[in-house]
Amino acid sequence: MTGTSRRSTRSDVARLAGVSTAVVSYVVNGGPRPVADSTRERVLEAIRMLDYHPNASARALKNGSTKLLGLVLSEIINPFHSECIDALDLAAARHGYALLLASTHNDDQRADVLRSSLVERGVEGLVFLSVFPDDTANTPQEDTALNPRVPQLILDRSTAVQGFATVGAQTAEGARMATEHLISHGHRKIAYIEGPLRAVVGDERRAGWQRAMAAAGAEAIGPVVTAWSREGGAEAVRILLDSDRPPTAIFAGSDLMAVGALQALHERGLQVPDDLALVSFDGTAESEYSWPPLTAVRQPFAEMAEAAIAGVVQPTHVPSAQTFPMQLVLRASCGCR
Repeated sequence: MTGTSRRSTRSDVARLAGVSTAVVSYVVNGGPRPVADSTRERVLEAIRMLDYHPNASARALKNGSTKLLGLVLSEIINPFHSECIDALDLAAARHGYALLLASTHNDDQRADVLRSSLVERGVEGLVFLSVFPDDTANTPQEDTALNPRVPQLILDRSTAVQGFATVGAQTAEGARMATEHLISHGHRKIAYIEGPLRAVVGDERRAGWQRAMAAAGAEAIGPVVTAWSREGGAEAVRILLDSDRPPTAIFAGSDLMAVGALQALHERGLQVPDDLALVSFDGTAESEYSWPPLTAVRQPFAEMAEAAIAGVVQPTHVPSAQTFPMQLVLRASCGCR
């Protein structure tokens, strides 16, 4: 035989099993009519022999639903994003949906292109993670003109956004808890390190740290702004240690920055927490398996993911803004034993 082999069809399965195409459909779709066990086995055996795979696009056209949701995110390799993806995928599956991922690779110009591409592929909802559709040239009204039936939601946003549903953690409260815990260990010179943030996001972590320090009458050092990365965390620590007033404790705005901070402190021969205490924000697996293990305020990944998926699968007429409390996870880096 020459050329590519033809893909098996439902008719091929019906002929081999000696049944009608309708019976094949009943077996594949689990109804709507019952099929005798012996007939079902013949159909399933024919499916296996022919390596038959139902056409998902055709089924979507027939059923009027693709059961697909789009996730546009800035990058995949960040541990925070990885935990969000895992939680979103599990939540989507519970609702009978699958995720299509699209990464901008931190290129803002790709966001609109990817969003349009996912809508063209028939997604029934869009979730944005560390992507800022409210800070682009397009307005929500122009975006939804692509397909007015596609709900759009921003994840990891603790403040309301006009035209979008949002889901996020109570970040200011989480930052306050982290800072107050360091204060409870006797620290009065606590620095905060972070990466750059857009004006549309708001710096809730910084605000929580500042409020806790002011309430305690302690010395707030910084913030030191570098990059949301391990390299950024290491650079921020070097800046702090070389300054005229180095801190006795650091609150890091992300686990990645905290891991970089640990590396820089090790390079300088300093012990954590004996020489300098450290608490991080996010609470991913990266914080648990660093050395020493990082005390962290953990984002409520499962709760946020469930709310995000429900928000695009069962949207309300008025976009909602939901936030969830964070959890302080005590480990060794703060001085707790």
